[in-house]
Amino acid sequence: MSILDDLLFAGLILSLAAAAYFWRRARTAEAEARRAQTVCAEAVAARTAAEQKTLADAAHLTGLGEASPNALLLVDAGRQILWGNQTAWDMFAAAGPAVGRSFMSLVQDYELNQAIVDAILGGRAIVRQTVIGGRTLRIRVVPVAGNGGAAVAIEDVTELQRLGRARRDFVANLSHELRTPLANIALAAQTIQESGAHDEALVARMLEQIQTQVQALSQLNQEIMDLAQIESGQVLLKLVPAPVAPLVHRALAAMSPQAKRKSQQITLAVPEELEALMDEQQVARVIGNLLHNAIKFTPEGGAIHISAATVGDDVRICVADNGPGIPLEDQARIFERFYKQDRARSKGGTGLGLAIARHIVEGHGGRIWVESVPGEGARFYFTLPKA
Repeated sequence: MSILDDLLFAGLILSLAAAAYFWRRARTAEAEARRAQTVCAEAVAARTAAEQKTLADAAHLTGLGEASPNALLLVDAGRQILWGNQTAWDMFAAAGPAVGRSFMSLVQDYELNQAIVDAILGGRAIVRQTVIGGRTLRIRVVPVAGNGGAAVAIEDVTELQRLGRARRDFVANLSHELRTPLANIALAAQTIQESGAHDEALVARMLEQIQTQVQALSQLNQEIMDLAQIESGQVLLKLVPAPVAPLVHRALAAMSPQAKRKSQQITLAVPEELEALMDEQQVARVIGNLLHNAIKFTPEGGAIHISAATVGDDVRICVADNGPGIPLEDQARIFERFYKQDRARSKGGTGLGLAIARHIVEGHGGRIWVESVPGEGARFYFTLPKA
């Protein structure tokens, strides 16, 4: 083999080696590109999954916030608002979401703001209560580990406290209403026991007194049960078209002996053709209660007027008297259970009649109210749907 052939062979070998080298490099580059594409695809998938989870978590947080009746907020270590629900913006009359604002600028109350400061600095949950603009707000702050911020829940407990006071008042008033008849019964029984059977007239009077007080207790018990049933919705109202005049005449017939004993004059202005959509039995209770109160508070020789008329889509019934009237500060409360404007003048009543009347009227979709000027009598109105 000549030198030229050797050179050609060597060149061929070198060419093959170079081709093999570049082929391997190309394969390696291709594999690396595939790996890079795989890594990139995995990164994109991971980022997409993370974004989807973030969106899902945000949706869950928003849903949880909207489902809560309380104001919910997340704040950072500087008490800047990171998130909040619509209740929070509504509670503090924010024009829109207050994310990015300071907590203090939203609530504008030192006690609420200080609760967050103390919770973050102390690293413990804090519950406090404050009054803002007539509302009682209870705040609970829980520090969030990791970011130095806190989760905040604010509850408006104004109505809860009102119900608590109403419950305490109910118990106190019920105790008061029970005390008098029970004391009278005990006194009458003691009198009988001490006098023996020697004074038959005295025994008869005491037995009559006991019977009167037992009737008062029975009336109180019945009205409490009636009110409880009405408030719980257990009393079903059967609304049917019915004339108003017969109910007024029946109430007047039942109460006229009491009015005659006080020489009171009762006048009527109730059209015979006037009809309302109502439960006759329950509405009769309302009219009877209002008329009973008018007779009780109107002085001897006074005047009472019962009227009814159509007003728009309603039938409006009014019982007016020329009694002492009701002070303005008491007018909003007289329909509460056991509320008595003047216990001395309301002796003998249970304090439940107007509360029962209010629930019956509201059950008809109507409303009941009073208009009065002290010294000029009172006018009680209530409405029913027109038939």
